Amino acid sequence: MTTSAKNYPVANGRKLAKYTMAITVMLTGVAAHKIRKLEGYGLCNPFRTGSKQRLYSDCDIELIRKISSLEKKGVNLPGIKMILGIT
Repeated sequence: MTTSAKNYPVANGRKLAKYTMAITVMLTGVAAHKIRKLEGYGLCNPFRTGSKQRLYSDCDIELIRKISSLEKKGVNLPGIKMILGIT
């Protein structure tokens, strides 16, 4: 099996980067600007194509949903980073 630059498998799987930003917004209910903010803060790291388009995997979708849920409970971004063990 070959992998991409970020070690996403090219074959089918939960880590396959396949969703565009628009689809990710629909699947998570989180606005695009908020997803970009999460990326900027280091909470989410989507795959980038050669033309810099963001592509999200099923694992990324789950992570964004989890982050959104924690935010709704009043946890701030530094707290979420700590809870999820993201450095």
